[in-house]
Amino acid sequence: MRLSLKRTVFLIFILIFLSISILLLQSSTKLRQRWDLIWDTEIFDLDAYKVHNLQNRRDFHYTNYLYSGYNNFTKAFTGDLDRIKQTPLKDKCNVYFNQFLQHDPEWKLTTRNSPVDRFDKSSDKKQSFFKEQQRKLEDKFNKEHRGSDEKFVVTREDNKTISEQFNKNVAKSKAIMHEMADVTTSLRVYGKCFIGQELDEGQKTTFNDLSNRFFPFLTNKLPLFKVQGEDRSTGWPVLKEDGSTEYKTDLDGDNYIEFLYKHSRGKGIVISAATRHAKDIMKLVKILRALNNELPIQIMHKGDITKRSLEWIESAATVDVEELLNPSLDPNDESYMPELKLLESYKDYGSYFPKQKLQFVNIANCISKQYKYHFPGYSNKILAVFFSTFDDVLLLDADTVPLVSPKEFFESQEYQRSGTYYFQDRSLRDTNDFIETNFFTTLFPANEKSIDTLFDIPRITEKTLNNKYMTGWRHYQEAGVVAFNKRQHYVGLLMMFPLSLWTEPVQSSIWGDKELYWLALSAAGDENYEFNPVAGASIGEKTVLQNRKFYPNSPSNEVCSTHPGHVNKDGKLLWINSGFGYCKKNGSFRDRVKFPLSTFNKDELHQLFNSPLQIRAAIVPPDLPRFREPGNPINGEPEEQFRKTWKFRNKDIDEINENLPYGAQRTEFITEWGPQKGWVKNSICFGYYYCAYDKVQSYSSEKEFDEGKLYEFDEDSVKRYNYLSKVWNSAGLKKPGTSKSN
Repeated sequence: MRLSLKRTVFLIFILIFLSISILLLQSSTKLRQRWDLIWDTEIFDLDAYKVHNLQNRRDFHYTNYLYSGYNNFTKAFTGDLDRIKQTPLKDKCNVYFNQFLQHDPEWKLTTRNSPVDRFDKSSDKKQSFFKEQQRKLEDKFNKEHRGSDEKFVVTREDNKTISEQFNKNVAKSKAIMHEMADVTTSLRVYGKCFIGQELDEGQKTTFNDLSNRFFPFLTNKLPLFKVQGEDRSTGWPVLKEDGSTEYKTDLDGDNYIEFLYKHSRGKGIVISAATRHAKDIMKLVKILRALNNELPIQIMHKGDITKRSLEWIESAATVDVEELLNPSLDPNDESYMPELKLLESYKDYGSYFPKQKLQFVNIANCISKQYKYHFPGYSNKILAVFFSTFDDVLLLDADTVPLVSPKEFFESQEYQRSGTYYFQDRSLRDTNDFIETNFFTTLFPANEKSIDTLFDIPRITEKTLNNKYMTGWRHYQEAGVVAFNKRQHYVGLLMMFPLSLWTEPVQSSIWGDKELYWLALSAAGDENYEFNPVAGASIGEKTVLQNRKFYPNSPSNEVCSTHPGHVNKDGKLLWINSGFGYCKKNGSFRDRVKFPLSTFNKDELHQLFNSPLQIRAAIVPPDLPRFREPGNPINGEPEEQFRKTWKFRNKDIDEINENLPYGAQRTEFITEWGPQKGWVKNSICFGYYYCAYDKVQSYSSEKEFDEGKLYEFDEDSVKRYNYLSKVWNSAGLKKPGTSKSN
């Protein structure tokens, strides 16, 4: 049969169609990859990575953030911003949260603990991402070709696959960041609309619903308060109109957030505790008694402290001073300052050791079981502040040693002005990066065009944007002592919960809870917080002997210690970290060969490690210049140039011995130059030992030194510190009998 031209064309068309169909039935991914490779122009080199990183920074920059419901909200007012600002708060709140709940009726705060649901901090580090993924491919190849001579080679297709994954991660991270910023935006509006406001029944219903969504970890149970000297517990004290007190153990339908806001009152000390903290807390309680503390103390726990530990701490708080300071019960009494007889001389130091008003507060039932493990470690301190009955809270770490009466923190000018008193950390030369500071700024009310301006929520200012953390240094706040007024900063306190629950990038961007207190207030639009103006100091004894100095020919003074401390603007030492021991753990055998301990004789070394810290001096090193300019500039080149200048500086003692060849002799001290950093780390005391210097080589070409400050304490102060150190170190207390755990 002869085929006509039309039939021939038709058959050819059918064959082409079938061929295309067969190809389409093959892996679409492979086809797309092959097609992409044909037209591919992507470059995989350092310059290309830098260009892409810069673009990602530009896309991620906080100035690009706008609340996802902004347009919908303004549309309800026909886009008239002036009209919105003039609309009564109640009406704006109704519109905002009606839209909020309509958009996602099932919404509640998520913890984002799943690895697949986390923010990726490598979004502006494409080269690092590629190196890591290529390493994984090589490891996989080597396992599959074990025993083969075949060498691993990264193909262009491999790079394309990695690039696709990188772009997916970037897009996901940007979306997560904006979702988190939507949460902090809505929490600010929630605070504006409901906290401290007179609400009608409809608003109360919305308030209750939103409270359950923002804080899904809360049950309807209130903390239990152990009655001092008894085994029974009582509930939350609620002062009634007739002057009597009712003790509540559950909310009876009340809103948890409103209940704590209304019924927190008075001043007090709060300590977060578990069994492992018991010994330190007992020592802290003795110090508080020596300081004549009259503030009530609440020790907060989640049922993770033994009954014996509770009895031990309670004994330290309530036994007579004759037992507390009884030298016959203290085996260490004669080994440290034997001439100082505590029982005979405590009155000479103005102490009368009042018995402490102590409560143990069990908050275990306040947290839903499914969130039991979402508040580990330091985040328990946030729970402790929240669940304490006090309005004015002095939050103390268990190993903190206050050296002034606790009421002085509340009486400080900083607290009187702001309802907060924060303390600066050591000015270590550790940096954060753009992604971290930009992330936090995105959570803040930072932009002019925002929901916040429509609700008259203040924008953050240079006070926050110019601080040490936001300009590139990792360590800004030390959180061993935090004075905090709950009602005045309640939305800031509530803001600590999402910041604590979100795993990344928050947890890897700050050290424990250290930066959380100012970050949360800033995220709440509340910049009414104040820091002690003096940065963290090294507390101990000034090194006097030249043969024990790390820089014997330097004009800089040196104080080496495991104890940071905090001096106020008047030069008064307020408190120290890490107890009163020379080292937290006695590592004398391990450390005896390390300089300068290698210059000590055996008896000196034994005395050093078995005696409390000797406080004679403090050094506050000079502040560092900015690492990053305010406002999170996209161009990171100035930071890199600044970092490169460090390589041209002389090396400090913590750097000069890095990567020594096998058999090379260590440098124990440096005679040719002085310290380059204000804080120099040492491996003594398991790496907690730092030396501080008040003169370091300047980062400016205009002067030789950047200068900090040396404080040398007078003889009366030294005697008082010695007295307190002996109180802290004393063991004059009968241990309670063995009891079963809670």
